[in-house]
Amino acid sequence: MAEGGLPKYWPILYALYRLKKIYNTFNLQKYLYLAKVNGNAPIEYIFVEDYYGPCCSSIKQDVISLGDQGYIKVSFENGWVFEITENGVKQVEDFINDVPIEVQKSFDHILDKYSSLSVVRLRDYVYDWHIKSKPRDEYEQLKHQLLTEIDFLLSEFFHFESNGNSLFIRGSIDYCLLVLKRENLDDVVQKDNLLTIINSYIKKIMVLRELTRENPEILGHACLNDLKEDFELIQEACVEYKVLSALYDEDIDLSAFIEE
Repeated sequence: MAEGGLPKYWPILYALYRLKKIYNTFNLQKYLYLAKVNGNAPIEYIFVEDYYGPCCSSIKQDVISLGDQGYIKVSFENGWVFEITENGVKQVEDFINDVPIEVQKSFDHILDKYSSLSVVRLRDYVYDWHIKSKPRDEYEQLKHQLLTEIDFLLSEFFHFESNGNSLFIRGSIDYCLLVLKRENLDDVVQKDNLLTIINSYIKKIMVLRELTRENPEILGHACLNDLKEDFELIQEACVEYKVLSALYDEDIDLSAFIEE
């Protein structure tokens, strides 16, 4: 239990109580982090350094549990979507008097201020303490490593049976390959952000390949929603930094995907 007898999950429901709906696990994580660090809210979740900024894995676990209990509606639309239910509202109203007024005001201010930011700008803000100027050759080394890993993965997944999941994997890493070839960002924060999130994504695909090595047929039955959410973030960063169009853009210019 948190301070004043509050349940550990109180900030999850409180954020949804105020915003009604939150898109993307990333956003939910960052709102709670900011409420704890900047708003001094009594939040028990412990955040550690991650590719996407301060992260706490148990937040996602608690969201799923709250969904099972009927307090949150959990769905997926290119990324996770969380909505508070009537039972969730009643739950918040049961504990809201235990949340100090000053905490509520600071939490509300954070939600009002940052909920309008894109996930890319939100990450840049929350994680700017981590981003340091690196020598250009260090970025080039990372890009070379990523290009090598992507070539390997494209070769590996080429032999998988064609299904929705295998096509998504091949398409998404092919997109990352083109981004790395097109990327020529001078802004240190943007370059660090883009390479970092692509690196994280490729590492997760590497793990997936190892898990399916003995039984490749299970890939077709795997739930890849978390990977799809990560890929959504990569595309948003590419659009934000004007590197490449997003595949979800209805007005997409396919010529942008033709290598010169």
